[in-house]
Amino acid sequence: MKIRDQLWKGKRRAFVIADTHFGDALAFAKFQRPFKDVDSADEGMIAAINEVVSERDTLLHVGDVFGEREWTKDERRKAKQLRERIACRTILLVRGNLDPIGERWFDGMFESVDDVLTWKGWPSDDGAHADRRVIACHYPMRQWQGWPNGALHLYGHVHGTLAEQDRSTDVGVDCWSYRPLELAPLLTWLAHRPWTTPSEWPRLQVMRDRVPMALH
Repeated sequence: MKIRDQLWKGKRRAFVIADTHFGDALAFAKFQRPFKDVDSADEGMIAAINEVVSERDTLLHVGDVFGEREWTKDERRKAKQLRERIACRTILLVRGNLDPIGERWFDGMFESVDDVLTWKGWPSDDGAHADRRVIACHYPMRQWQGWPNGALHLYGHVHGTLAEQDRSTDVGVDCWSYRPLELAPLLTWLAHRPWTTPSEWPRLQVMRDRVPMALH
């Protein structure tokens, strides 16, 4: 099934979020999240997600669902219990740097798990954005597929510490009041940012014929 069809099955809505870092005390302190403690942060974000998503909706999570840990049996059990508390049945994951790799128990909590997702178009009354490309990656890119033609880029990882560039935006919870965003309106907003296909490609790297010698 195509990614676009997974996101919008029939009239179901799609939402996007990133960098929840559930259970991550380090992230709670490092990013100064306005909760009493890490458990309160988890509860607050789960409540915020369930305020806007329903069972039949789709949630696109752009990486770092949980924090870094050893993933003991008890930690795995708690992670699965937390996932079960999120109302929507369908979560598509774009893997972040803290999301385990090659772990079937982890991947099994999601409808799909990818390093990068790309698709074209999203629902609109006039179909104006049917051919507009979207790239979702946990890490922010300086250029991405379709960038010269105004393609959109959704990312996380930097927790609001990086200035937005062109038609890209940080979808992490630290940028959007610790809750998911409805995807189609977000993409429409992003697509209306002024953009002109570059007519020139100025060289910013000097030409070299060898690797410079190390300085001592």
